This record gives sequence, structure tokens and C-alpha cells, in this order.
Amino acid sequence: IAVIDPRCSKTASRAWKWLPVEPVNGVPAIAMAMIRWIIDNKRYDAAYLANLNKAAAKADNEPTWSQAAWLVKIGADGTPGKYLRGSDLARPVEPRTRKDGSTWDFDAFVAKSGDTYLTFDPNDDKTAVEGELFVDTEVNGIRVKSVLQIIHEAAKARTIEAWCELAGVRASDVLAIAREFVSHGKKAVADLHRGVSQHTGGFYNVTAWYTVNTLIGNIGWQGGLCKATTWNYTGNRP
Repeated sequence: IAVIDPRCSKTASRAWKWLPVEPVNGVPAIAMAMIRWIIDNKRYDAAYLANLNKAAAKADNEPTWSQAAWLVKIGADGTPGKYLRGSDLARPVEPRTRKDGSTWDFDAFVAKSGDTYLTFDPNDDKTAVEGELFVDTEVNGIRVKSVLQIIHEAAKARTIEAWCELAGVRASDVLAIAREFVSHGKKAVADLHRGVSQHTGGFYNVTAWYTVNTLIGNIGWQGGLCKATTWNYTGNRP
């Protein structure tokens, strides 16, 4: 276990490594350093991240899938905007019916596969669809990038050493933790709560570290980022 905490808690005192980070920027900075190292060294779970919908996840015996290969529209200032949709490629929307009988139009999401742009429904459990993970191109006059491309570029905004300097910790410790984290398949997890998530920057802290988890495809796996199954006060499961 490695503990990232400004104070030496009881858990930190018994950890393999304790990283006494700067309280404000330290937690997300270490996440960004790990994201950069994992992607730069191709230690991410490419098969998991390429799955675009439920059917693709089922085909790979995965309980979940990610948005890593989904395409995002990039604004004139270079910032990410909304997801690219089928209607942006002049493809028809699909009328659908809700349980109450009312209707709505489903505008499919888009991913790239070779020279083809695939439209897909993420909840489709019949037709498996996979997409490219790193995309930076233009389609129909629209600049687009894949989600993982955007994440990688954000992580590359600083060197790993610069992220660690921002966090106030040694880069050698963060690199050791990163190597250990990717050495157990899906049986590794970054868990966080309390001050980290309740901080004014808590949303971004959590998003950064959940991205670290997602990169190794541990979502929903025992030993990874698995849903809690707690016991009630009588000793039986609810």
C-alpha cells in the first residue's frame, strides 16, 4: 500500500511508501504524473479502453466499458467541447420510444476505426463496436480528438518531474508506485475519499484518480475498483 497524504497517518506509518504531498495541488499532480507515465509507456489496458459499448464489453468478458475512444469536438481555441454526434456527420437520428410511450431522437456517438467513422449506442448489447484510442483529426470540417488523446495531452502539459515538483514529492517514489500499480493486471486500485474528495478541488481530484484506475481497466473487478458490498449490523448482507 502507498499513501498520499500531507500528514503521516496511522495507515501512512505502515505503508510501503508515504508521499507527504502539498495539500492543495499534490493529490491531482501525482495522478497526472502517473497518467503520463502509464500512457507514455503503453501500460494501459488497450483492449478494455477500445470498447465503445456494452456489447463490446460483453465480448471481452468485461463488466464495464469506457469513453476513451469517443470523439470530442475541439473549439477554435483548442479546448474540448461536446461529443461528436452522428448528426454532425449528416447521419440520421433514430426515433426511440420510452416506456411511457413518448418518443425521443437518439443521436449516436462517434468513434474512428481506420478510415471509417463509426456511430454507436453505448448501451447496445447486440453489436460490438471498438474504436481507436488516439485520434487528432478533422472530419466534415470539424476538429476532433478522442477522449484518451485529450487526457494524454493534458498529462503532457508538464514533465513527470515537474508534476512531482508541484506535488512536493520525489519523482523516484511516484515512478516506483506507477510501476507497481501496473504490475498486477486489474488487481490494483487507487482509492480516495474524505479530505481528497471534500476539498474545493475534490471533483478534479476524484476525476484524475478515477482516470488512473480506468487506464488499467480495473472498473468492476474484484481487487480493482469494485462496488462495495457491505454487511449490515446483524452480520448479513442487505
